[in-house]
Amino acid sequence: MSRYASNQDVVRFFADHGIEVTHVRREGAVRHLRVQQRPLTLPMDASPDKCLRLVRESMTAAESSGTQQASHQAQ
Repeated sequence: MSRYASNQDVVRFFADHGIEVTHVRREGAVRHLRVQQRPLTLPMDASPDKCLRLVRESMTAAESSGTQQASHQAQ
């Protein structure tokens, strides 16, 4: 993701990939955002592909964590 990308550019980039991100803000060498209501921090110098991979990994981890919690509560 370009360090020159605006917050709106970041929202649009992920939306183009079917991912809703909110609360985007830049702080020094990182960009903070929320994915599925969970906070995530991305390095400013990461490529768009790396940012997309990190966000998808975060979503997968959140889904598996939610699945584990739901199955634990069912027991």
